[in-house]
Amino acid sequence: MKKILAAAAFSVAALTFAQETPVLEKQIKNYTGKVDSIVIAEKIKMNVELDEVDSKFSDGKISEAEKQNQRTLISERYEQSINEKVNAEKDELDQITRDAVKAAVMNAGNEEGLKASSKSVVTVKWPNEKSKHPKDLLNTSDLMLSAGFLTLTNEDAPFNFFNNKSEVRLGQSMSWSLTYRGEKQLGKFKSPVFFNYGLGYRGDGYDLGAGRVFAQTPDHLYIAPFEAGNIKYSTLQVHYLEVPVGINFVLNPKYVEFEGTEYLDATKNQLRVGLGIYGGVKVGNRIKYRYSNDVSNKIVVQERVSDGVNPFLFGGKFSVGYGGINLFLKKDFTPVFEKSTQLNNKYGLQFGIELVNFSF
Repeated sequence: MKKILAAAAFSVAALTFAQETPVLEKQIKNYTGKVDSIVIAEKIKMNVELDEVDSKFSDGKISEAEKQNQRTLISERYEQSINEKVNAEKDELDQITRDAVKAAVMNAGNEEGLKASSKSVVTVKWPNEKSKHPKDLLNTSDLMLSAGFLTLTNEDAPFNFFNNKSEVRLGQSMSWSLTYRGEKQLGKFKSPVFFNYGLGYRGDGYDLGAGRVFAQTPDHLYIAPFEAGNIKYSTLQVHYLEVPVGINFVLNPKYVEFEGTEYLDATKNQLRVGLGIYGGVKVGNRIKYRYSNDVSNKIVVQERVSDGVNPFLFGGKFSVGYGGINLFLKKDFTPVFEKSTQLNNKYGLQFGIELVNFSF
């Protein structure tokens, strides 16, 4: 198989060179087509024989060791056959190589030839790598994963992250989200302004710590002391479908020229500032806590919240990022909890980090 790999490597490199020489490109395509046909035809015949061996094993006619031995012999026989048939085409490959070298030497003797050869630098790329136009890199889609510390504030101090009167524990209350996001450049190709939009799933977990649990009546949600055992953890979990939209500004724009036009270079790491808003629809909520007593060390209680959490969410976001990492601050403008909920603080506030990856 080494000869096949060598022929494939030559073909990839030569095809790049042949972009400037249509005749050479046609010769290479004809050769690689013959090699592909040989490999495919031989593999089809080999698979038929391998299937027959597997069928004999399934019917109990041969043992596992015999099956493996026969499969190895078949694979080696077809590998040798492929190498021999590809070798038979080697004269054509040698002639193509001689033609390519001759053309390069003849062109090197004159000024126009030097210009042509300067455009024909041989480069090898991975077969699955896609060359993109600079403008295509400025309009992308990606997946964004975020995680943040969560707290509750009130209307009098909406950005008081270290609120001592907050009933939830700072550092233990967390929020996460996974968002599919699209981004489009606004304005001309050198514009540093981008519009983004998306759809995500967000989960918030409000942690109370030891000694207290979320409790509810048919009409009220509240926090109560727990006396039936020792609390291990106590949370209220709320999940949303979230739709974010926003504007990002590139603070250190770099440019690249392509075919006489300048573009913002999306291949460079960028320092960005973002402003956005988001809306959410609640898709689930539950109270969950675990405790121990004299009977058991692992008693878990879960119940759905019937009332007390608002069904909709609306808020704003500020972010600063570099490359694929952003720091963000998110503030819920609408209260997470309804008026009837007996909590001192009802507005969510979070600070965290986003990882932007998996671009499409």
